[in-house]
Amino acid sequence: MKKIFIYIGLVVFLFSSCKEIDLDLSPEDYFASGSFWKSNEQVAGAMLGLHTQLRGQQQNLWNLGELRGGTLRDGTSFTGTASLNSAGIITQDIRESSPGISGWAGLYAPIFQVNNFIYQVEKADYLTDVQKGYYLGQAFGLRAFYYFYLFRTYGRVPLVTEPQAAINTPTSAEKAYKARTETEKETLDFIKSEVDKSEKSFSGNYETKNQKAQWSLAATKMLKTEVYLWSAKVDMDGKTPENSLTELKLAKAAIEEVIPKYTLVSNFAEAFKSASVPAMKGNSEMIFVLRYLNGEATSFFSNFIYAASDDITGYVDDNGQAIPKDPLQTGSTGLIRYEYKMDLYRLYEKADTRANATFLNFNKGNTSAVVFRKFLGTLIDGVRNYSDDYPVYRLSEAYLLLAEIKNKLGEDPTAEIMAVRNRAYAGKAPLFINGSFEANELAILYERTKEFVSEGKRWFDLRRMQDVTGKPLLFRKDLNLVGVLNNIDGQKHKILWPIDLGTLTADPKLNDQQNPGYKGT
Repeated sequence: MKKIFIYIGLVVFLFSSCKEIDLDLSPEDYFASGSFWKSNEQVAGAMLGLHTQLRGQQQNLWNLGELRGGTLRDGTSFTGTASLNSAGIITQDIRESSPGISGWAGLYAPIFQVNNFIYQVEKADYLTDVQKGYYLGQAFGLRAFYYFYLFRTYGRVPLVTEPQAAINTPTSAEKAYKARTETEKETLDFIKSEVDKSEKSFSGNYETKNQKAQWSLAATKMLKTEVYLWSAKVDMDGKTPENSLTELKLAKAAIEEVIPKYTLVSNFAEAFKSASVPAMKGNSEMIFVLRYLNGEATSFFSNFIYAASDDITGYVDDNGQAIPKDPLQTGSTGLIRYEYKMDLYRLYEKADTRANATFLNFNKGNTSAVVFRKFLGTLIDGVRNYSDDYPVYRLSEAYLLLAEIKNKLGEDPTAEIMAVRNRAYAGKAPLFINGSFEANELAILYERTKEFVSEGKRWFDLRRMQDVTGKPLLFRKDLNLVGVLNNIDGQKHKILWPIDLGTLTADPKLNDQQNPGYKGT
């Protein structure tokens, strides 16, 4: 009998986070487990567990996609009562010794769980072909989703697809390590293959489960659109994309299949009332969401709200009306750890309903600030519960992704831009006029900026979207709210995050494998 450290759970992971489990095992093959993986019901429970684990990664994914986007403040909150978090990441003070994230952003733990799920389902003779196909469609989609985050964060990454168990001996420990891919393209090609396997496994089945809170074929199509649009526009391995036209057409076909299946909620603010109005969970606009429920789990958005004890006497809103004490009724739950810039609020025109659905504006003397209010949840017995669904994909993004694809293809993106604008302006939006590639790209960027605040899109938008020369908008010095990389000479390497020194030191296969521009061990 051997003592081993297992990184893949069995039943434990279904409703709890992944953890290292120290077990004494009999000679029976662990992954064949005689006590689990025997019925469709158990597999369905395991899939719920994978989504519970994904929900547990929500703030982590938000950190990767939102913090570096140039829209958040650092320093002290406008009330002067709290220090704002993550200043180093917000200001791009990212070094291998203090990268702000470590251990590959913690994403291999959930990947290992997905790997085990795939292993078990592929050999499950108790599932029908339809059941097996749907589960594998979900699992391959989830694995591609995690790896796409890793790819956009680090570039080349280790590709692990087998169930992982590391025997606790000096020689076998090294066998658990895996080298990074040789090229970024190799990583992205793997992600494309995972998306393809997901799409084929679903066999055209667009069924959604748990009110859009489980991965579906539509989610795979959204991911496919993102992956191929990225591949068509973003340099890899120091080279410009070679097959842009083919990849843009694949992205366009995927997104055009999704759009007719969903409809926008008529009012922007209503789309997010999934806690106070339970019937809005999984509403017609949502394609895939992370599910939060009162009494089960809450999001981290209390970190964006003033404390009830903060003195906001004398503040007025954007209409000059006095703001009452605790206007958002946060009770004792609020504490500002993250705060958006006032300049972001000023991007919205007066008639744009997204402004005050997203923020509450505070003004007093020379002080102007905004408090985020988009995912406030609901009051239950006088206590605010942060249990809104968190959208991963929704229809307005499908429209704007299609607009971006059309623009890159030299087509007119007016219809898609206006679909989003008209909802935002209650049907009275300023007309978009089709112009040059760069003018259109900027218009789409600013539409995304105002539409997807705190939905974890911003940093990746700045990396993917480009000017007329094909360079990321991230480096345009003449634009408002494009982050801070454009003001730091000689630090363009920070497009990718460094591998933290602890990970570099622990893994012998990462010797001399630090991302360019950063120091190794």
